[in-house]
Amino acid sequence: MIYQVFVRNYSAQGTFKALSADLKRIQALGTDILYLMPIQPIGELNRKGTYGSPYAIKDYCALSQDLGNWDDFKDLVDQTHALGMKLMLDMVFHHSAPDHPWTVEHPAFYHWKNGKLSNKVGDWSDIADFEFEDNPKLIEKLTDVLRFWIDKGLDGFRFDVASMIPHHFYQSAFPAVLKLNPDLIFLAESVDQNFVDYLRYHGHTCLSDAELYAYFHILYDYDNQTQFLGYLHNELPLKDFIMAQRRQERKYPVDYVKARNVENHDNHRIQAYTQDKYKTLNWLAYVFMAKGIAFLHFGVETLTDHLSYLFEKDPVDWSKMDEEFVDWITKLAKLKKQAIFAQNTGYKLIDHPKDIIHIEYQNKEERLVILCNVSRSKGMVRIDCEEGVYKHLITGEDVDIRHGQVMLGDYPIIFKI
Repeated sequence: MIYQVFVRNYSAQGTFKALSADLKRIQALGTDILYLMPIQPIGELNRKGTYGSPYAIKDYCALSQDLGNWDDFKDLVDQTHALGMKLMLDMVFHHSAPDHPWTVEHPAFYHWKNGKLSNKVGDWSDIADFEFEDNPKLIEKLTDVLRFWIDKGLDGFRFDVASMIPHHFYQSAFPAVLKLNPDLIFLAESVDQNFVDYLRYHGHTCLSDAELYAYFHILYDYDNQTQFLGYLHNELPLKDFIMAQRRQERKYPVDYVKARNVENHDNHRIQAYTQDKYKTLNWLAYVFMAKGIAFLHFGVETLTDHLSYLFEKDPVDWSKMDEEFVDWITKLAKLKKQAIFAQNTGYKLIDHPKDIIHIEYQNKEERLVILCNVSRSKGMVRIDCEEGVYKHLITGEDVDIRHGQVMLGDYPIIFKI
């Protein structure tokens, strides 16, 4: 399980110290990897909002002063490791802030248009894109950034818009830093299908998910984002989303890992779409039970429907923590660590007339059945199981299978045969 944190808005204080003080709670959820969004100083030129975007970095090897100092950060690293978690940091290597010193010291590193610093995506007005072609010096400098953070104790990196960084960067940088730590974890923010179409149409670098798996251990789940959001907006049927999941099984390496998520800092809270605790809970069960690694965005425990602002101070209200929801997350995370979820065979999704996500895992020893009732449908659904009473793996209650049918309820159904 990956737990994503934006330090500034994690707490009212918005500091490394405040995050360190809450690490035991984060670990108790079942977190294996704590992922920090960018923590470096933010550019001032063309800044968005009061604080600016954390993805417009002015100095890759410094800390934003409002978050704390290097002693505070070292303490966060040490405490994270002491609790058995790994620490991952965002790396924003497709672009920098337009007032990064390199724009003056190394202007050839950047993409220029009509004599001015520019970027390839119009909405990103507060950044300047790097130009990787014929720029081995840029790759060398960015590789040094990775070395710097590895020396600070980082266990892995999440790469922002990884699809827009070319092959030759990864082919050079990753082998170099894996020599320092062969256990580094690389997470790629791959992009959705529509963005792939846009970038390739305009002649920009856009690596497919299949290409990124040559370098990364984990990819974002954005190749099914169109179908996911289409369903939430009542524009596409759930079966389109399920079919997109099946295509992943056919397209990618057998041991592919997707970061399953239903919300993150770029997308609205799942509760904003469902407006229903139990639908949200079923979507969270999907996040844990689908093949891959669960990815949670901080604050989901409060069932908030508010997407925090990146450019402003906007902390989570932790007083609204939903204890039942936290209990489910904790138990789902514990269940996810069973060996059956790590196998590369015996995984399938099953269609139903009702809007439910039916997932199964099977091996020689057991069969695991998961029904995520994301639509909160009522009534019976057919299920290919022997008649009997099974034990729910989260609640301990009976799951009664009669005449090849099971009764749906508000909660996900999870049992083992």
